[in-house]
Amino acid sequence: MKKPFHLTRTHWSSILVISVILCSFVTPVLPGNASRTFDKVCLTLIFLSGVMSLDRKKWFVLVLSLSAFFLEWISGMLNLVYLSEISRALNLFFFLLVVFYMVWQMAMARIVSPRVILESIAGYLLLGLIFSTLVDAIMLHDPAAYNITFPNQGAQPVNTSLSVPFYYGFITMATVGYGDIVPLKPYARSLAMIIGISGQLYIAIIIAMLVGKFAGKQMDEK
Repeated sequence: MKKPFHLTRTHWSSILVISVILCSFVTPVLPGNASRTFDKVCLTLIFLSGVMSLDRKKWFVLVLSLSAFFLEWISGMLNLVYLSEISRALNLFFFLLVVFYMVWQMAMARIVSPRVILESIAGYLLLGLIFSTLVDAIMLHDPAAYNITFPNQGAQPVNTSLSVPFYYGFITMATVGYGDIVPLKPYARSLAMIIGISGQLYIAIIIAMLVGKFAGKQMDEK
C-alpha cells in the first residue's frame, strides 16, 4: 500500500524559490491590474512556503505571515495608502525573518542536501526582494532620489513601475551596475552601497559554509 503523499520541507523550499522567482522576475513584466493581482498571489505563496520551510514554526513568524497576508489583500481591495505602507513594512520584516532563519538552518545542517541548496537560493532571492521593495518605496515617495536614463532620450523622471525598482535592486545586489538608473540623494547612494555589499557578503558566507560542510563530509567518509 502506497504511503500518502505529503509535502516535505524540501518541497516547501522549492515552492518558496519558485514563488520568489515569479514575484521578482515575472510580476514586473505583466501589465497593470494583472501585475498587482499576480504579485499578491505570489506573496501569498511566499508567506505560506516561507513558514512551512522553517524547522521550527515560531508562533510569531506564523502570526506575522498571517498579518502580512491579510493586510496585503485588504489594502489592495480598499486601496488605502496607510494600509499599503503597513503591509509593505510587515512584508519586509517577514522576509528578513525568513532569511535569518534559513541562514541559521544552513549553518546548523550537517550535510549539503538539496534542501540546503534550495534554502541558500531562496535566501538570496528574498534578500533581493527586500532591497527591491525598499527601492520601490523610495521611488514612490521621493522620485527625485533616482534618475533613469532611456536610450536616445537622456535622463528622465523615474518610473514607479515595478520593473524599475526590481531591476535596480537585483542588478545592484549583483554589483553589475549598468548606470542607467542612478541614485542622486545621499541616502539613496548609501542604500546602493548596502545592497551591493550585502549581496557579496551573502554569497561569500554561504558558499564558504556550503564548501566547508561538503569538504567535512568527504573527510568523514574517508
